[in-house]
Amino acid sequence: MRSLRAAVPLALAVGLVAAAPAAADAKAPPQAQASGGDIVALTYPSIVRIRVARAERALERTTRKIEHGRIDKAAVTLKVVRRQMSAAWRGAKYVIRTAPPPPATEDSVRPHARKSGDAPAGPTYASPPETAMRVLELQHTVAAEVTQMIDGSHGTGLDALARTLNLANDRRDGALNYILSVAPPLPPEEDRVRARKAQEEDAAPTFDTLMPTLIPQFDDELQGIEGLKGDATDLTAGGRRVLNAAEAQVERGKGFVNLHWPPVPPED
Repeated sequence: MRSLRAAVPLALAVGLVAAAPAAADAKAPPQAQASGGDIVALTYPSIVRIRVARAERALERTTRKIEHGRIDKAAVTLKVVRRQMSAAWRGAKYVIRTAPPPPATEDSVRPHARKSGDAPAGPTYASPPETAMRVLELQHTVAAEVTQMIDGSHGTGLDALARTLNLANDRRDGALNYILSVAPPLPPEEDRVRARKAQEEDAAPTFDTLMPTLIPQFDDELQGIEGLKGDATDLTAGGRRVLNAAEAQVERGKGFVNLHWPPVPPED
């Protein structure tokens, strides 16, 4: 993957992002930890949120069709998954590209976060980095679920699954390169520790604190692939080739993130 880093300021203002009603959110949206221990659900811009929800619904339909042996119908819904997954990342790029510059303060504090003991203050809007992470989470979900559908698949069904798995991994590689090109340079170690503490105190997260959280997703996918190759009862030679190629790509993605966004060191 191309490693280009441009010191372009990343917007962290979160109150200006347009969002549709929360009813259209995906079933289990990520949450933010506000100061005082309260859990608040993030509201994502509709240009991302609606597309993510469509992709997840199509993925659920695909699973049901695979379970009922309707491979031809599953291929159709997988096309919807691919289309909406790609559209979600285009939306995330638009949010990142058009977000206003960060406020001239030490920490970019969420203006709508609910503090412990405070009255409700409205929805908590996702920052551009959090919006990008929502799409990366979708890509992980698609890759992980499609991987587990490969056992027993062949012909048209395997082709559709392989195309979807490859697209999820390719789109994630592209997203990682894009984020690397627009995110500010990684701050010194002590600043990263301070940023993590500020995040816990309700500052809007930045890419340098969020990107290391991708590593468990990569590990989960690698475990799923290795486990499937080890215990699958109906894995074809073609399916094994698809899994081997995906495993190599996931390993490269994990190495890319570890190189450019190493884990934030623990506090003493």
